[in-house]
Amino acid sequence: MNVKAIITSLFVVGILASCAPSITVKYDYDPKVNVRQFSTYRIEADRQRNADPIVGSNLNQRRISDALDQSLKARGYKPVTQGEADLVVRFFTDARDRQQIQSNNTMSPWGWGWGGWGMPNQVYSRNYEENRVVINVIDARTNDIVWQGWATGQLNNRNKERDRDQAFRETVTSIMKNFPESAGQDYGAAR
Repeated sequence: MNVKAIITSLFVVGILASCAPSITVKYDYDPKVNVRQFSTYRIEADRQRNADPIVGSNLNQRRISDALDQSLKARGYKPVTQGEADLVVRFFTDARDRQQIQSNNTMSPWGWGWGGWGMPNQVYSRNYEENRVVINVIDARTNDIVWQGWATGQLNNRNKERDRDQAFRETVTSIMKNFPESAGQDYGAAR
């Protein structure tokens, strides 16, 4: 392999690394539900759906639960340990293996690449684990989801425990920033 091919290959690998998937956050809600009626909550891990041994571990479930608790308290909701809560905040996580493929597209239709180098098209791939955190906010009386938020990306690629704490806290905070600001406000006013 000549020097130009090596430099181009390193350039493409660098681009691949910089294009690594980031955390994407989305949410949905029922516009017919008046959130003003809710003021208390209880948090639950969805034990049936937290099947991944790493992202769904008890340690990560505690991280998510703690971040949810902080976020809801900051919005004026009150936790209920005994008795009925207005809202059940149920979350789960999962992980999937993904592959990112990228081509450097250096060949032109005339057989010449960048600057006439004539290098063939090279395809690079990168395997990674994509994680998802899903938070369902359920009306405890009807058992209907009234709000749902989720984040998708690479959560489990941090090496240090503190980084994982921060990754899960930031992810939950990013999801919950779309939740109504405080108890007693309807959703339209909180957006």
